[in-house]
Amino acid sequence: MTDDTVEFDEIVALALAQAVASEDGPGADVRARLMASVAGAGEAAPGTPAGFAFRFSRDSDWRPHPVPGIRMKVLARNAEHGYATLLLDVAPGTRFPPHHHDGAEECYVISGTLFTCGRQFGPGDFVHADGNTDHGELFTEEGCQVLLVVPPEDYM
Repeated sequence: MTDDTVEFDEIVALALAQAVASEDGPGADVRARLMASVAGAGEAAPGTPAGFAFRFSRDSDWRPHPVPGIRMKVLARNAEHGYATLLLDVAPGTRFPPHHHDGAEECYVISGTLFTCGRQFGPGDFVHADGNTDHGELFTEEGCQVLLVVPPEDYM
C-alpha cells in the first residue's frame, strides 16, 4: 500500500468515526427510522413476483460518501456472492484519492466524464480493476454518475 492509500483509508475511517460519534447528530429515533427505511428499501409492492426488488430514480435515499463531493445510493447487496451495486453521483471538480482494491471493482460511466489510469471515460465506458490492485487518483471536471459493482466492505 502506498502512503496515499493509507491516507485515504485514514480519511474514510475518521469520517465514519465522526459520523457515528457526533453528539450533534440526529437522535436515536431518527436513526431507528432511517435504518428501518434502509432495511425496507426496495421492498416489493403487493403483487410483485418473489425474488424481485425495484429501485427508482425518484428514490431519495442518497448517502454521503467519505470523499467530499460524492453521494451514493445502494441499489442492491448480494451477500451470497459478495458484491454491492452502487450509484455514485460525483460533483464537478471532485478528486478521489489513490486507493487499494481488496476485491474486484467494476465501474460503468452513466453520464459526465471520469479520468483514471491516464484516460478519459465518458458515458458508456467501463473500467474493471482486479482485487489486490492499487488505483491512482480519479477525478472529474464536469461531474459524473457511475455505476459501481464492488465488495460491500470496500464502500459500506
